[in-house]
Amino acid sequence: MPYTLHLTADDVDAIAFVGHRYGWSSSMMDLSEGENRLSEAQAWDIRDGVYSDMEGGHDAFPMLDTTISGGLCEKVQALIDSVV
Repeated sequence: MPYTLHLTADDVDAIAFVGHRYGWSSSMMDLSEGENRLSEAQAWDIRDGVYSDMEGGHDAFPMLDTTISGGLCEKVQALIDSVV
């Protein structure tokens, strides 16, 4: 089952800015602007990165504004919710 994640230029810039500081961003460093087709392994890697950031009760998306509707947080959350 292929997964997709559409990223804007701002999304890609945010991922690059955060870099390898957190699991969510580290797992997405190779993605580019536009429609990214992800293998199941890539989708699980992103999911696992987000979950590792949440260990100990921490936020899922450190360094991101979680209040932006349709923003990167919502896109990644929708992706990880679809991983089966």
